[in-house]
Amino acid sequence: LVAGTTHAQEARTPIDAVDNFHKALTQGNTAAVLGMLARDLVVYEFGVIDPTLEQYAFAHLPFDMNMAAATQWKVDSRRMGGSGDDWWVVTTYKVTGADKTGRLIDNTTLETVILRRTSGAFRIVHIHWSTNDLGLNMQVPGAARPTVPAP
Repeated sequence: LVAGTTHAQEARTPIDAVDNFHKALTQGNTAAVLGMLARDLVVYEFGVIDPTLEQYAFAHLPFDMNMAAATQWKVDSRRMGGSGDDWWVVTTYKVTGADKTGRLIDNTTLETVILRRTSGAFRIVHIHWSTNDLGLNMQVPGAARPTVPAP
């Protein structure tokens, strides 16, 4: 899973890196997405953990690209912090669109991204996404399904 660094090097700020990541997801550009991720990436996605870049790439990246292409993500609020080579970006998005079954999506999604600057480029080392949309949570590959207690 080695990819080019062009998109990562284009990002002048951590926010640019996060926006470029979302743009690459929406475009279905696997090489660009992988080029923005650190080798030691860990992803927390709607209750599922991808502890390695490889697991994220094979288990959830295709789902994320399909969802990004089918929805619009509008920034509601954003904060950035950090210093030196370690930075974080916390964003709240209003997400609208429809999933592959035609179910309408209209939710708030929270995102935390931690980035590290290496060789002059910002790389994502951690992503944490969450939403209160139970229907979306249930579509994430590997997500736990809610159980109903017996009466």
